[in-house]
Amino acid sequence: MRITDFLVRDNSESFLRERLTVNFRRWRIFALLIIGFELILAISDLCASIMNIDNRFWYNHYLLMYIIMIILNAASLVFINRYKDLKNLPHHLLKKLESRLVVYMTLIMCWGSVVSLLDQRLYGNLSACMVNIITCSVLFYVDNKKIIIPYLGSVLILFVGLPYFQESTDKLIGHYINLSVFVIISWLASRIIYHNYFDDFKARELLKKTNILLKKEIENNQQTNMKLALASYQLSKFSLIDELTGIPNRRSFRNFIDLAFESQDHTVISIIMIDIDLFKEYNDHYGHNAGDNVLIAVANEINSVVRDARDFAARWGGEEFIYISFDENEAYIGEVAETIRQKVYALHIPHEYASTGDYISVSLGTSTMKISGIADVSRVMEQADKALYLAKKSGRNCAVKGTE
Repeated sequence: MRITDFLVRDNSESFLRERLTVNFRRWRIFALLIIGFELILAISDLCASIMNIDNRFWYNHYLLMYIIMIILNAASLVFINRYKDLKNLPHHLLKKLESRLVVYMTLIMCWGSVVSLLDQRLYGNLSACMVNIITCSVLFYVDNKKIIIPYLGSVLILFVGLPYFQESTDKLIGHYINLSVFVIISWLASRIIYHNYFDDFKARELLKKTNILLKKEIENNQQTNMKLALASYQLSKFSLIDELTGIPNRRSFRNFIDLAFESQDHTVISIIMIDIDLFKEYNDHYGHNAGDNVLIAVANEINSVVRDARDFAARWGGEEFIYISFDENEAYIGEVAETIRQKVYALHIPHEYASTGDYISVSLGTSTMKISGIADVSRVMEQADKALYLAKKSGRNCAVKGTE
């Protein structure tokens, strides 16, 4: 990873809001811990001061620093509680909140530098400064420009103040060298952590966008599949329904036969073949539109006598229709045929060339047989067709029963 990679960061609102949410949550926990820790140190300082354990120790100075740290973090908790929900805050306010966090980090790190200067009299180390620098560096996610502020403040205090608090030249040089190395390492560590966090954020955002796109694509596919299913259903429906009359067609009739024998065994089958009398003459005289209306009207009357799943009516082709019923006796089928004949004639559709009256009529041929399987259906149909032929020969507008 190149150092220059650290200089390229995303300051988009989404990333700012994300890292502020994390930073504020950590800030609250950190402030509580600091208050507790500083209270313990303050009490210890007071006790040591009362017992006068070591005259070299600046009890009042340290106590003042502990109190400053407690007040700073208590004020921070009040500030943090004002902004518990960052989701709906505008971008400019988010930037201000991040600036407040940088101020807090600067005060914490500068506080550590001041305490380290006080430590020179007794301990001669920089532990307070180093602990605060590394803690703030790894705890909070701050961009490259803003992180410089607390670093500069803390380092400047030490670099300027150390000669006044540390009399030993050797220790002073050592402090400068150690501090320089430590600051560089801390800064690099903070940038690595920040960089990894940013990469994780990008990965999560990309995953969210991918999931959203995938969800939309799935929804689009579902809608497409629904449309295709509907189109397929309608196509299937249209392929089984006669377009003109709206009742089932020949293909639908054959499907009905197949399904009927798949679901159960039948021993008796009845078929009625129906033909509109002198329909060609009607069509030629009255026109095709009138002829279509006759087909529709006759189909409706035939379909009206269908009871349930045991019966089925379909347009066979041209002016021919077919009616089938399972497990009914011959007398009942004869009644059905006669009902159809009467209903059609009762339409009173004028037919100038009718040979049996003044209106449209139909001829019907019926056949009822005991069967052993689906193969016998064609034989029943042939017999009904022969009976229809006899009905036409007999003067039309009648129903004839077929015989084997």
